[in-house]
Amino acid sequence: MPTRAELKELARTRLKEAKTLYDSGLYDGASYLAGYVIELALKARICKILDLNVYPETGEIARSFKTHKLDDFIRLAGLQRKFDRAKASNPSLLTVFSREAPAFRLGRDREPVVKARRLNNRALFGR
Repeated sequence: MPTRAELKELARTRLKEAKTLYDSGLYDGASYLAGYVIELALKARICKILDLNVYPETGEIARSFKTHKLDDFIRLAGLQRKFDRAKASNPSLLTVFSREAPAFRLGRDREPVVKARRLNNRALFGR
């Protein structure tokens, strides 16, 4: 089971890798890793809020956390209101990314995915 510190360090490492892929023009891989970065960072936040040293992967509490839906992680991390306010001021902010994470990361339904990746790349990498 990863600790909160390990989740944070892994998120930092994957973000560096995503930036390297992006700078090399490998946008699909960069977007995939960016989604993973967000997931890891939210898991670390959940550990902080629940005062857990390790992310729950087994037992009763773990059932609530077995998801890969970023919208669920946003809620579990206590960030729903903050995310909603951010989306209100920037409607394109991670909308497709969070709502359709598996399709987004796996490159299905290309047109909306390409459009969403451009938006998310701007948000994540400033371009």
